[in-house]
Amino acid sequence: MLLLKRKTNESITAWPKGHKNDPLVIRVTEVAPNGEVVIGFDGLSYDICRTEVFHTFNTEPRHGESNGPITNSTN
Repeated sequence: MLLLKRKTNESITAWPKGHKNDPLVIRVTEVAPNGEVVIGFDGLSYDICRTEVFHTFNTEPRHGESNGPITNSTN
């Protein structure tokens, strides 16, 4: 695991190996006094969700619900 320290409005960039033209920018947008951190994600070819949701993908969704990730449809 890579651990990085970032301040508000600083970011890190990740990309699939060998595909630097497909970056995912992860930016710290806010750090609250209680320690909560707001993080923004910007990338076109990525499905993004909370880890606890990711681990439910193999479970059967209930009627009318989807267990799929939230995709970036605005870009």
